[in-house]
Amino acid sequence: MALFLRNATIEDAQDVFNWRNDPDTRANSFNKDEIDLESHMLWFGKRLGRENTLMYILMNGNKKAGNIRIDIEGTTGEISYMIAPEARGKGYGKKILALLEKTLAETEAGERITRLKGSVLKGNKASCKCFIANGYTQSEEEDSYCFTKEI
Repeated sequence: MALFLRNATIEDAQDVFNWRNDPDTRANSFNKDEIDLESHMLWFGKRLGRENTLMYILMNGNKKAGNIRIDIEGTTGEISYMIAPEARGKGYGKKILALLEKTLAETEAGERITRLKGSVLKGNKASCKCFIANGYTQSEEEDSYCFTKEI
């Protein structure tokens, strides 16, 4: 099956909500609290409508495998991503980051971004490996690592 990113739509909100509330996702998130559906729907709708936010769904053929979001501030794109629970352990973390760079290179919004950045809690070894495998530079913060890459 071919892996690709497509733009997220409001129809993806329920899947992203379920992934966000998965126990492993919550454990690896900076905010550990479970998210209620009403708050999520408001947040998701606002994110889709923001000019400085890009949100994609990772597709494996016709199956959703994850979500990646870029919040753009100046020339920096801050990355947040998650892999669907049923798709974990299959290398999608590395692939979603690589596909993001490819997708950004093909978009007008991507022309504004010269630097990518992601923050990962120190205990989230899987995400740390994904950023490192994609050539990001790691720096240590108090309870997390910051990964950056010039593109």
